[in-house]
Amino acid sequence: MVSGKEKLIVAIDTDEYEKAVELIDSLENSVEIYKVGLENYISSRGKTVDYLKSKGKKIFLDLKFHDIPNTMKSAVKAAVKDGVWLMTIHVSDMEGMRQCALAAKEEAERLGIERPLIVGVTVLTSLSDSDLSDIGCSLSTEETAIKRAKLAKEAGLDGVVCSAREVSKIVKACGDDFITVCPGIRPKTAEVGDQKRVVTPSDAIKNGATVLVVGRPITKAEKPNKAADEIVKEIESVIK
Repeated sequence: MVSGKEKLIVAIDTDEYEKAVELIDSLENSVEIYKVGLENYISSRGKTVDYLKSKGKKIFLDLKFHDIPNTMKSAVKAAVKDGVWLMTIHVSDMEGMRQCALAAKEEAERLGIERPLIVGVTVLTSLSDSDLSDIGCSLSTEETAIKRAKLAKEAGLDGVVCSAREVSKIVKACGDDFITVCPGIRPKTAEVGDQKRVVTPSDAIKNGATVLVVGRPITKAEKPNKAADEIVKEIESVIK
């Protein structure tokens, strides 16, 4: 059976490298996969990625590349050299996504390392239907996420980032082998914060999520390791 640790990613959302190190150390025996996003990557100049590698942890580099195809391709190649396990780009034009997928494969082969997984961001979990309407999108968050997931698969990406509220329909549309990374995960006792489309860990797994991204419910807890252990147990209670 797959362990709960293999399905939990902890988001390191701090602009202080020392605090990131303290958090990683406090979760030493509870967490194997960590997300390094824009805030921490820029403020630490990538040092947190190096620290995680020194600890033998898996790295989810969440920089959400979104630019012209050539720039995105170059960024992906640079991330491959960092030895990350998973990285994000935005679901955008087909050519750009195809070039990113190909660049990851070719650069990993050139370096003789395992190819990192590339997932496309569909709709940020902080956005609602009205938010999409405000920027000229006529589809709902669910419809947009499903449409973009299909495009990502067609372009050769390994999966997508999506709300666990849409994940069951994305799995149905794209298949069980298409990775679904679900942020906006909140245990029933946690505050929602700035997220608008939240789901509990057990419900997300039941809906078909491959991996869950959890930030503040763990990182802001009085005892982060205890909070992580409880979420792992909740995940394992529903793993088939």
